[in-house]
Amino acid sequence: VLEELKALGRTGVVIVPLGFLSDHVEVLYDLDVEARSRAAELGLKLERVGTVGTHPLYIQALADLVQERLDPSRPKLTLGSRGPKEDVCPQDCCLNVSRPRPQTENP
Repeated sequence: VLEELKALGRTGVVIVPLGFLSDHVEVLYDLDVEARSRAAELGLKLERVGTVGTHPLYIQALADLVQERLDPSRPKLTLGSRGPKEDVCPQDCCLNVSRPRPQTENP
């Protein structure tokens, strides 16, 4: 991807590790070491957005979710127009789309 951005004439890139909650070894090495090194080789400026980790707003959001679950009378806060999901999925909500596993013969 870095090579493609360079070919498009970009001079820098911002990496947002959305799939990671904390700065663990994969984020620290793959992004901060390998990607940063490759970007430097290509002459691209690279910045990485921090993970949410222990940010106070993230911790408060987690605490709010726990409190919602522990106290059913507490209103469930949500963003957007679709409202909060059920605490327990209704019957047939989530279809199991996996195929049956093949059976093996017992020796």
